[in-house]
Formats: sequence, C-alpha cells, structure tokens
Amino acid sequence: MKKYLLMTLLISKLIYSQEISLEELLKNIDKTSYQNKIYNIQNNENNFKEDFYKIGRYNGVNIDATTDYKDEEEKYSLQSTISYGDFYIQGEKVKTEDNKVTYGVQRSLKDLIFSKNDSELNKLKTNRDIDLISLKVGLETQKLNLISLYKSYKDSQSELKLKKNALITLRKEKEILSKSYELGAIPKIDLDSLLISYKNIELEIQKIENILNKTIERFYYDYGFKLAGFSLLDINPNKKDLESYIQKVGEKDIQKLQLEKQITEENIKYSKYNNKIPEVIVGVERNDENNENRIFLKLSKDLFYKDIDLSNDKSSLMQQEVTLKQKTNEAIADRYKIQDNYFTLEKDFSVLMNKASLEKSKYDIKKLENSLGKVSYTEVMEAFDTLLELEVSKEKSKNSLNAYIYEIIVRGEI
Repeated sequence: MKKYLLMTLLISKLIYSQEISLEELLKNIDKTSYQNKIYNIQNNENNFKEDFYKIGRYNGVNIDATTDYKDEEEKYSLQSTISYGDFYIQGEKVKTEDNKVTYGVQRSLKDLIFSKNDSELNKLKTNRDIDLISLKVGLETQKLNLISLYKSYKDSQSELKLKKNALITLRKEKEILSKSYELGAIPKIDLDSLLISYKNIELEIQKIENILNKTIERFYYDYGFKLAGFSLLDINPNKKDLESYIQKVGEKDIQKLQLEKQITEENIKYSKYNNKIPEVIVGVERNDENNENRIFLKLSKDLFYKDIDLSNDKSSLMQQEVTLKQKTNEAIADRYKIQDNYFTLEKDFSVLMNKASLEKSKYDIKKLENSLGKVSYTEVMEAFDTLLELEVSKEKSKNSLNAYIYEIIVRGEI
C-alpha cells in the first residue's frame, strides 16, 4: 500500500511539475497555427493555377457543331469542328453529297515568343513568395499576441507570489500586534492599519488567482495550448545579436510591397508587348475533298487603341513606388524607436531595482524605530505597502523588458 501511494505521489509530481517556456510556445505556434492551414489551401490553389497555365490552349477538347435545314430543297447540312490546342479538324456533311473534311494546325507566333500564360506563370511564382511572407506576417502577429499574454500571466504570477509572501509576513506580525494590543502596549490604530492591509492583500490574492485561471483558459482558446498543471518559466530571452534583429524590423512588410510591385511591373510588361506586337498566325491545312494542302498566314493589329488596363497598372506602379519608399522610411524610424524603447525599459528596471532596495532599507529602519518606540506601527505599514508596491512594479518592469526583447526577435525574423 505504501509502495502504491509513493508511486502515485511521484506520478502526480511529474504531471504537475511540467515546465514550459515562452520560447517553446513560440516554436509550437510555427507548427500548430491556423495560418499554416490557410497557407496550405493557398498553395494547393497555386498548384492548380500552375498546371492550368502550363496546359494553356491544350486544356481539353473543344467541339463546335451547327446544323441547318432548307425546306424548299429538302436539304440538310451539318458542320462541326473539333479542336485541341493548335490542332483542328473541320467536317461538313450535306445530304446526297460526299463528306468534306479539313484538318490542320495553326500557331500564334506572338504567343510562341511570350504568351499571356507565360506572364501569369511569372506572376504566380511571385505570388507564391507573397503567400509565404503573408504566412510569416500572420505568425508574427500571433506570436506578438502570445508574448503579451505570457507577460500578463507572469506579471500576475509574480504579483501573487510577492503578496502571498507579504501575507505570511503580516500573519506573523498580526499575532505579535494582537497580543500587544490585548496587553495595552499599542493603540488600536496600529493593529487596525495592519489588519486593513492584511485584508486588502487577501482580496487582491483572490482577484489575481482568478485572473491567472482565466489567462490559462485564454492560452487554450487563443492558441490551443493546454497549460493547466504546467509551470510557466520566467521570460528569459537570448540577447545575442539583438541589434541585427532590430535592423530587420519591418523587412517582411517591405519585401511584400516589393513583390506586389513586381506583379504590377509584369502586368505592364505583358500589356506593352501585347499592344506593340501584331498577332501573326501561321498554319498548315489539308482538304481531303480537293486533295490539296495549303499554307496560310493571318495578321491582325489594333491601331489607335487606348489600353485602360495598362494605364491603371502604370498608375498603380507609381503609387506602389511612393508607398514602398514611405514604408522603408517608416521601418527605419521604427528601428530607432525600438532602440529608444529598449533603452528606456532597461533604465526603468534599473531605477525600480534601486528604489526597491532603498525602500527595503527604509522599511527595516521603520521597524527598528517602532521597536524603540520612536514611530507608530502605522508608519511601518506605510513603508511596507510602499515596498510591496515597488517590488511588484520591479517584477513587472523586468517582464516588460524581457518580453520586449522577444518582440524584437519575432519582428526581426525573416
């Protein structure tokens, strides 16, 4: 029985002492995010488009047939054409007459050099790169939200730990002050000041525990992470090469704009080619009825044609160039802002560390002065409350600094 109980305790310890870090959760998003499903759907669609553009005119067999009947002559005729890409067969059947069959092949020299499908394939390759960047941008947004959620949890957890420790301290003090008050050694206001702080901290602990439970639920509903029973480790980023990450912030957005600009340039390239080069079709045809072969050439060209699509694309290109330049400048400005924010968070944390250390000394002095009868216990509690508030602020400041480093790394990943 003892052996079974020991095994149960060991298993329970293993289950409820599992640890997980922010780093691990960020890596899991790369694998489990719904963004991957969207990307896979887009990728499958692009695969279909690629096959479609490569097939081109050879996308199925076209059959065209017409028939007519002349009542006076009691004569009917049937004409049909079957075509597959560049190849075609034309047939005609007239009552009491022999069948007429013509078959041949024709090819557009214009499309042979550069076709619409060629242009679409070029754009498709660029669109694949855009989809990949969109995936990274989507993952980046999710990761930044996760960092914020993780930081909120650690803020509450740090505050909970500090206030539970404070409650233990006040519990011991409460026993001492209660006896002192019963003996008439201290006024009631001294005991009341402690009891009010004690009760307030109890209420705050209940509120924080509720927040922590709700946050754990958010991890599941927002990201599918079941973290009940897990211990979330402190935020501990790797600061190595941080400056290189800062210099890449905004790069994904810039790359996406550059690729979108390439698509517009491809549209302009094909429109100019299509408008400039005449349509030249050469073909070879055989007529079985006359037992003859013929070679033909067809030429067509639009004159004085205004292309509204080309005009729109040129306008879009100019807008994209302006937007790209502005986005590049904004990214550079943002990088300077990030450096300033990081410097500010570092200094804020250092200042709070110094203030907390100083307030701890003040609190110890107030306790000593109270024991010597120089100050009331009310002043001791005021110093205690200030110290507790500073300790909470210090821990939150540390979390803000470390979470911000993770944000920089995520935003700077390419």
